[in-house]
Amino acid sequence: VVGCLRRGVAVAVDYGHLRQARPVGGTLTGYRGGRQVPPVPDGSCDVTAHVAMDSVASAGERVARCAYTLVSQREALLALGADGGRPPLSLAGTDPAGYVRALAAASAVAELTDPAGLGGHWWLLQPVGVAVDALMAR
Repeated sequence: VVGCLRRGVAVAVDYGHLRQARPVGGTLTGYRGGRQVPPVPDGSCDVTAHVAMDSVASAGERVARCAYTLVSQREALLALGADGGRPPLSLAGTDPAGYVRALAAASAVAELTDPAGLGGHWWLLQPVGVAVDALMAR
């Protein structure tokens, strides 16, 4: 993808790992109906393997000839202004429906930024001919 990009930012999001944390037994696994199952290559499930995201980043960096940014989904969403904080309880008294909506939104952000869950996904940003916003740069 990076090699096809003339100008812009290629973004990859994955639940992989970093090289130094590569699981000893490998990462081959299967998924069926949204649940993790043993990987059986018989068409009964999707078979996948986790990716060493810093290895992917290094390859993109060589092609683009400029530095990449690799951050957790939690870091990325918080840097972009996501707020999983609970809304003020006083809102429940003045706008009960608004409070419930704000509480649902906060719950969604909390799920997306949980470092033990979806917040542990990696965001790889590889710029080509542009600067990555300072908000996302380390």
